[in-house]
Amino acid sequence: MAYYCNDCSYRGIKSGPLGECPACGSYDIIKGSVTSEKQLPPAKWRLVVLVLLWVVLIAIIIGKLIH
Repeated sequence: MAYYCNDCSYRGIKSGPLGECPACGSYDIIKGSVTSEKQLPPAKWRLVVLVLLWVVLIAIIIGKLIH
């Protein structure tokens, strides 16, 4: 069983003792099944940005080592 808080976006397998969100204390929490939720793959631009940032980081490190 999974719990989802609509106020703070908490996701977890536990709720508070009175059914409240353990992260923010809100009672706007819903029960759901972990297997029923479909997760969308990350956008392709995020992968491109991640690779570019790694290339820049590696270039900076190599530049520092050379000089």
